[in-house]
Amino acid sequence: MIITIPSFGLSTTGGDRMIITIANGLSKRGHVVNMVNLGTKVLPYKISKEVNVIAVPFHSEKKNLFDFVLRGMNKLANNLPPSDIYLANWVYTVLPCIANDRRGRTIFLAQADEAYDFVPPRLKILNGISYEAFKLNIPIVVPSTFLGKMIKQRFRNRTIVIPPCVNVNTFKPKTKKNPHVLKLLFVGDVESKNKGLDILMRACAHIKDINFELHIATQRSVTFDTKYNVFVHKPRNNRELAHIYNESDVFFHLSQKEGFGLTLLEAMASGLIGVVTDSGGINDFAVNKKNCLIVQRNVDSVVSTIYGIHNNTKRFKNTIISNAIKTAAQYSEKRMIDSFESLFLKYISKN
Repeated sequence: MIITIPSFGLSTTGGDRMIITIANGLSKRGHVVNMVNLGTKVLPYKISKEVNVIAVPFHSEKKNLFDFVLRGMNKLANNLPPSDIYLANWVYTVLPCIANDRRGRTIFLAQADEAYDFVPPRLKILNGISYEAFKLNIPIVVPSTFLGKMIKQRFRNRTIVIPPCVNVNTFKPKTKKNPHVLKLLFVGDVESKNKGLDILMRACAHIKDINFELHIATQRSVTFDTKYNVFVHKPRNNRELAHIYNESDVFFHLSQKEGFGLTLLEAMASGLIGVVTDSGGINDFAVNKKNCLIVQRNVDSVVSTIYGIHNNTKRFKNTIISNAIKTAAQYSEKRMIDSFESLFLKYISKN
């Protein structure tokens, strides 16, 4: 098969890491995989030499989102090579793929609730485009049953659930070097209110009589002025990210809404205690008091949970961490690539 994956610009997010894993995995099986990527920046993480990366020069101010999206869509539409499958993976890559319908069939990989990306009235056209993408008569792949149900209720459209994977050869438990310091970890966009870093930081300000550190892994350049120790990391690849997990004890996933929650699964595989809010997508694999701790999305709940972990670390290691590692092992790369390969072949044979 020839599979082409369009992108507005790959970054280090969990969703983009999955796209790269899909591309690498399919190329390893002998399929021709193209990644058409706007811009000429060095791509994050490791992309296989077998994957054909087509860099499309693109210059547009992101501050003008309307211009950025429309010009980007046009650039992608005119640079997609003939393929068996176009794997659209952000809502604004769907129409460029549809525009090449005679040259290939489109499948939409929707990893988040992308139907209302831009709120300001001046961007209503972009909202309309994103809204209509979910109503098209094309296969829609989602990472969780939660996101599938949301799309079915809102758009009366069916979806196919294919969960992401976690590389347990990279993300795996290791003995902590300093067991006397409780190391708390947040991974993700520090500026997103959805992610909940503000809740965690306010909770940390209430922690007394515990020797702890807060570690933050993000791609943004930030500094924090706090009375407790905060360390900011900018991992350049999965190996560096895995090292950050390995140096930590407790992982916080305090999102309000997530399509899946890949970083939580990576933390589980790394042997961390996950402190989690019910963001929807996690419900396919996260079970309270079995492989993680599900808490209310507020400061008091997070504070009491941190004290509970500090006072019962040994008990959690014997139960929650052990079950978390077993849970993560079920989400293998082979399982995910098998599912995408089977879907692509089935879709091609029908058309």
